[in-house]
Amino acid sequence: MNPTAASLLFLIIALSAAVQLFTDPRINKRFIQKSLVALLVYFVHAAIGGSVLYILIPLGPKAALGVTLAFVGWIGLGVLGLIRFSPRLKTPPKVLLQVGIADAVFLLLIVFGLISTLG
Repeated sequence: MNPTAASLLFLIIALSAAVQLFTDPRINKRFIQKSLVALLVYFVHAAIGGSVLYILIPLGPKAALGVTLAFVGWIGLGVLGLIRFSPRLKTPPKVLLQVGIADAVFLLLIVFGLISTLG
């Protein structure tokens, strides 16, 4: 995709989001505040994962796969938290709202990634 098409696509998506933001009666000041808090918590979560990634990277190329697995697991847990605690307009599938298999998969990714990196 060339840069002009990507820019146009981004502009269309941003315009669509802005139209919904200003016309949907379900989106009020409290909804926006809760969304911003949830995003801030997610960004802090991602920053913690990035910091650990930065600390583990000097272990060398052998650790790259393990670090990547652990980071993907960490970000996955953050996404599940974002899905569960941010306000929503549509209810996501129940499997994502309850602690269960998705959490276990991401935790296993973290554990196997760290074992591979450090062991």
